[in-house]
Amino acid sequence: MRILYRLTGAAVLLLTSTSVLAQEAQVPNASDKAENPAGHAEIMVTGIRKSLADSLAVKRDSAQVVDAISAEDVGKFPDKNIGEALQRVTGVQITRSGGEGSAITIRGADPSLNRVEINGQSALSTSIAAAAGNGSNRAVDFRDLPAEFVSRLEVLKSATPDMTEGGLGGTVRIITRRPFDSKDGYLAGSAQGIYNELADKVDPKFALIGSKLFAHDTIGVLLSGTYENRTIRYDQARTTGWRQVETTQPATPAAQNCLSGRNQARCVDLDGSGFGDFYPDIPRYITATEPTKRYAVNGILEWRPNDDFRAYVEGTYTRSDTTSDDQYLQLSTTQSVANGGIDPTGVVIRDETAQTVTFINGSNAGSGPSVNYRSVIGTLNRRTFNGILGAEWTTGKFKFSARGTYAASRVLNDEVDVTASVSGKDALPWITIDYDNPQHAPQIILPIDTTTTEGINTLSVEARPRLNRQHEAGGKFDAEYRPDGNGFLTSLKSGIELNQLVSSSRFQNAVYTLNGITGQTTLTRSGVSGTQVLATTTPAAQLANIRSLLDTYGGMGDGSFFKTGDLGFSGIDRWWNLGNSLANAVGIPDPYTSISPLDTYRVKESTVAGYVQSAFKADLGFDLTGVVGARLVHTRTVSTGSQSTDGVITPARYTGEYTVLLPSLNLRAEVIPRKLVVRATASDVLARPAPSQMAPNVKLDSVGLTGSRGNPGLKPYRAWQYDLGLEYYISRTNYVSITGFRKDIKSFIDTASHEEEIDGQVYTIKMPINGTQHVTIQGFEAGAQLGLDFLPGLLGNLGVTANYTFNTDSGYEGKDYFTGASLPFPGVSRNSYNASVFYDDGHFAIRGSYNWRSRYLINAVDRGNNPSFGEAFGQFDASASYIINPHVSVFLEGVNLTDSTRIENANSVYRRNVIETYGRRIYFGVRAKL
Repeated sequence: MRILYRLTGAAVLLLTSTSVLAQEAQVPNASDKAENPAGHAEIMVTGIRKSLADSLAVKRDSAQVVDAISAEDVGKFPDKNIGEALQRVTGVQITRSGGEGSAITIRGADPSLNRVEINGQSALSTSIAAAAGNGSNRAVDFRDLPAEFVSRLEVLKSATPDMTEGGLGGTVRIITRRPFDSKDGYLAGSAQGIYNELADKVDPKFALIGSKLFAHDTIGVLLSGTYENRTIRYDQARTTGWRQVETTQPATPAAQNCLSGRNQARCVDLDGSGFGDFYPDIPRYITATEPTKRYAVNGILEWRPNDDFRAYVEGTYTRSDTTSDDQYLQLSTTQSVANGGIDPTGVVIRDETAQTVTFINGSNAGSGPSVNYRSVIGTLNRRTFNGILGAEWTTGKFKFSARGTYAASRVLNDEVDVTASVSGKDALPWITIDYDNPQHAPQIILPIDTTTTEGINTLSVEARPRLNRQHEAGGKFDAEYRPDGNGFLTSLKSGIELNQLVSSSRFQNAVYTLNGITGQTTLTRSGVSGTQVLATTTPAAQLANIRSLLDTYGGMGDGSFFKTGDLGFSGIDRWWNLGNSLANAVGIPDPYTSISPLDTYRVKESTVAGYVQSAFKADLGFDLTGVVGARLVHTRTVSTGSQSTDGVITPARYTGEYTVLLPSLNLRAEVIPRKLVVRATASDVLARPAPSQMAPNVKLDSVGLTGSRGNPGLKPYRAWQYDLGLEYYISRTNYVSITGFRKDIKSFIDTASHEEEIDGQVYTIKMPINGTQHVTIQGFEAGAQLGLDFLPGLLGNLGVTANYTFNTDSGYEGKDYFTGASLPFPGVSRNSYNASVFYDDGHFAIRGSYNWRSRYLINAVDRGNNPSFGEAFGQFDASASYIINPHVSVFLEGVNLTDSTRIENANSVYRRNVIETYGRRIYFGVRAKL
C-alpha cells in the first residue's frame, strides 16, 4: 500500500502541474515552424553545437531523468578525462587524485553508492590503499578509460525496472562508439603533448580509432587504442589530525582523562576557555611524483544481416602502471609527558586551536617527538577488462535480446616505505609548527638542517603490498512486446538477469629496521607474532652504517615544493630524500612469506533479478507517456577469511541473503509538442555495502569475551527518490530546465555490539549492522543551454551553457564529537554550479568553463575525532581548436588555469588538514580523420 501511495503521488503531481500548461498548448506554437521552416533543408550543426544538440536530444526523448554529454566528433570529447567531463552535469561533483578527476558523487551519494556501466555492463572498482583495514569497495576510478573511446556519457537519476540495480545516487552510462554509427568507414587519431606545470615536463599521448563495414554493410568492425605516458605531480602540506592533549601523565584513570574520558578539565587549555585546545598531530610536507603509463584497447565486431537482427562481441581493456616517488618530511608531536611537552610561552590560540606551538622534547631516543624523512615508493598497477557477447532479434511485435558478460579488475599497490627518523631530546630538543599565515598552513621550524642527515638514528624499509581483485560474470535475457495501433499500452517488457561478483583482498607486510639506538637489525612480518632480531652490533657502529647508507644512496630534493598554488609562506622547500637505491641497499624484505590474516578475504555475491515493466501513452489534451513496473532481486553472500582467537588463526566462513522489490514509475508529459516537457518520477533504489564490510575478519579475546567481525548479512542501502521537472526546448541546441528532487535514504551501516555464540562460547561482538538512520536529501537543479545565433555577425557564433544545483539534507545522525553539533550528510555541497562560454564558427572554436562547489563533509569522525570538511573549490578550464581542412585540426587545452589550491579542514579554517597544489596542465596536439 505504501508503494502504491508513492507511485500514485508521482502521477498526481505530474497531472496537477501540467493541467494549466496543457490549456496553453492547444494553439500551434509558431516557434516550431521557425526551427525548421517549410521548404528549407534542415540546418546541419557541427562541433560544439553538434555535441550540445546530441546531448539535448537524449535528455528530451528519454523516459527517465537523464543528462548527457556527447562527443563533438570521433575521438573528440569535450574534456580530457571522463570524470572531469561529468562535473559539467547538474548534481555531479568530482573527487580529484593528483589533480585528475577520479570519482564522482551524484546528488550527494558517495562514489561507492553509484553504478557505472560500460555499454551496459558493470565497471568494476580499482580503488585501493596500502594501509591495513583498507580493503575493496565499489567506487569506480574514471582515470584509466580514455575519453577518446566515448561517444556519449549519460547520468541517469531515475530508475526503470530493466536497469541493473546498484545506483542509489544514479547510474553513469559510458557509451563507446560502434561500427554502425557511420556507414562510411574512417580512421581517426590524435597525437598530443601534456605539459604539467609542477613537474615542468611534457609527456606524450596517442590515440587511434578505426571503423569499417564489410560484406555489403552487414558486418562492422571497430578498433581503437590509446597510449599515454605522463607525469602526475602534486604537493601537499598536511596536518594529519588535530588532537587535544592530556595535562597529566600517566592519564589515569582512563574514564576521567581528557581523551578517553572526554574530561575537558584534564585537557591542556591555555586560553582558559574551559575547553581543551587542539594541537597538530603529524604535520607533514609531501612532494608526490608519479610517472604513469596508460594503455587501453577497445574492439567491437557486429553482424547485422538485416534490420531485425544483430549480434555482437566486444571488449575493452585498460592498463595503468604507476611508479611512485613520494617524498615526505613528517613530524610526530606526541609524547607521554605532562602537558604533552607544550611550551606555553609561545602558544597562540584561535578558535580553540594552536596557531603557533613549540613542543619541548622530554623523551629519550626511540620515543616521543620525531622528524621522519619518509619515501613512499613502489608501483601501482591497475587492470580492467569488460567483455560482452550479445544478440537482439525483432520478429513482428516481439523483440528479444540476450547477452553474456564478463568483467574483471585487478589492482596491486606494491608499496615500499623507507623511513629515516630523528628522535630523542639530545638530537631533537624541540620542534615548532607555525600556522599563523594567510593559508593557515603548517610552517615547520626545526633545530636541525633538513638538507643533511643530521641526527638520524633509525632507518627502516617496509614492504606492504595489497592486491584487490574483482570479477563479475553475468547473463541477461529480455523480451519485449509492442502492440500495433494507438492504444494505451505501447510496450510490455520483462526479463531475467543473473550476476556473480567475487571480490578478494590480500594484504601483507614486512619491515626491516636498522636501529642506531640499540644497535639491532630486526624483521617484523604480518601474521607472525613478535620481532625477529637478525643482527646486533654497537649503537655507534649501527649509526655509522645508517649514515653511510643515507649519504651514499640518499639525496637532496629539487626545491620545487609548492612552486605552484598558494602555501601562505616561504619556508622549507627541500629535504633529504630517500628512494629505490636506498631501499635496495638496505634490502627490501620479502612480505610474501606470510599474510595479514584479518586483512585477507574473499566475498562472493550472487544475484538473481527479474522484472516486469510496461510503457504507455495517453492523450489527455497533451501526450502523457510513462514507464511503470517493478524489479525483484535476490542476493546471496558468502564470505571467507580468518578468525583470530588470542592470536590463533583459523578459517572463518559466513553467509547472508535478502530479497527486495524495487518498484518505479517514470512519467513524461509533452505539454507543447517537442517544446515543453514535464516529468515526474518515483523509484525505489539500492546500493550494496562494500565487500570489505562483509568480510569475516573475526578477532576474539577469550579472556574479556569480546570481539569484532564483518557482516556478510548486511542489507543494502535503500532509497525512495522522486523528481518533478520542467524542460523547455527552444531549438535543437537550446533549452532551459529546472528539476526538483528528493531522496529518502535508509538502511545506513552503523556499528553495534551484540551477543554471539562462536565455537561454543558467547562473546560480545562489535560488527557493522543496518541502522535506523533515515536521511533526506532534497533540492533542485537548474540548467540552460543557449546558442546566441540571434546576435549580429561573429557574435552569433557565441553560446553559453550553465547549471546550478541546490542541496539540503536532514536526518543525518553524525555529530561533531566535541560540540555535539549536527553535521551535514557526507559529500553534499549545498551549492554548486558550472558555467561555460563558447565560440564556434565551424573552423575556429574556443570554450571556457568554470566549475565550483561549496563546502562539504568528508568524514564525521576523522583523526583526532574532529570531522573533516572539503572547503569550497573552483577551477577554470579552457580549450581551443582550429580545423585546418576537413581531415586535420589542431587544438590547445588548459586544465586548472586558475592554479586553484584544494583545501580540507577539521571544522575550522584554523585547523586545516590538507593544502594541495597540482598546478596547471596544458594539452596541445593535432587530430586527423580519413
